[in-house]
Amino acid sequence: MSSILVSQSLRSLTESGAIRALIPFARDQIQPSSLDLRLGARVWQMQCSFLPGHQGIEKKIGRLSTAVWRADRDEPLVLHQGGVYLAELEEVLELPAGIWGRTNPKSSTGRLDVFVRVLTEQGDAFDTIPEGYCGRLFLEITPQSFHIAVRRGDTLAQLRLARGRPGLDAESLREWQASSPLCSWSDDSPAPVIDAMPPGVLLSVDLDEPIGVPVGYQARRHMPPIDLRHRDLPIERYWNTLYAHEDGHVLEPEQFYIFATRERLRIPPDVCAELVAFDATKGELRTHYAGFIDSGFGWSGDDSSDLGSKLVLEIRTHDVPFLLEHGQPLFRVEFMRNEAKPDVLYGRSGSHYQGQSLRLAKQFRRA
Repeated sequence: MSSILVSQSLRSLTESGAIRALIPFARDQIQPSSLDLRLGARVWQMQCSFLPGHQGIEKKIGRLSTAVWRADRDEPLVLHQGGVYLAELEEVLELPAGIWGRTNPKSSTGRLDVFVRVLTEQGDAFDTIPEGYCGRLFLEITPQSFHIAVRRGDTLAQLRLARGRPGLDAESLREWQASSPLCSWSDDSPAPVIDAMPPGVLLSVDLDEPIGVPVGYQARRHMPPIDLRHRDLPIERYWNTLYAHEDGHVLEPEQFYIFATRERLRIPPDVCAELVAFDATKGELRTHYAGFIDSGFGWSGDDSSDLGSKLVLEIRTHDVPFLLEHGQPLFRVEFMRNEAKPDVLYGRSGSHYQGQSLRLAKQFRRA
């Protein structure tokens, strides 16, 4: 059956050697429907982004790298804003036949405006793990607003594995929305299903909050590096706070913004979800970096009190200023079927983002 592999299957693959690592796996590395990928020992500074293709990644690194460092588990390595870096990952794959994968940035990675993409050894597409792939994984890293400090073992990306094409069809998604909505409007009514390919639910931006309550944040440039392991950083040092305005907000070109959706998601154990790439007909926007939503996000199991969680949206406009208005539909979320109910669920052991509304990356103190 077409489905996403869940935590118990991912754990079994690590135990059988289908997913190996150069250092022991961490206890919290396996998520309900995904596996966190960790930075390895070597990090290269690159002249540019690239795809390995038939030449292979080692030859491309030899041709395009300008420096190489050893990442330490204790001492941070600073990656500078605007630079292109390539890091080897600790995990090595020997996938069984019929299993393929996709990768995404983790939530905190996207909220820090760090653009990351996974490459395979001879890959001709980013973030795509071919069926039955055997080989190393590498992570391209481009900090876009802030310098970041990283260490070996830090997690910036996650991997999900699948059989077939596990996306919910329109009929199944409508049944979910009618009986136990996966996505609801602010008045708790089910959001309508959009007959795209694949089908999904449209999401809109929330710019309507009481006086004094932020509706968004704009990244400030030329700030000190953000250490990924730090917590409680002051918001005002790195972000300009945005408040409700009846005329909306004009987004400046090549600036990075954080907003939240009006809608709330409840992702039960049977499914997981993904934000899809931006629709250019809705505006020249890069609408998100972190696209995967694990099972259990916004879901408590108690339908009578379950309000769900908003999605936080990372937005960048290109070339021209863009007017963003309250309720503007800009995003689509698609849903995928799990092979079984995961034996761990998102947020059960604590999460910075469970039950969230507008929230910055976990490195910052809560507003």
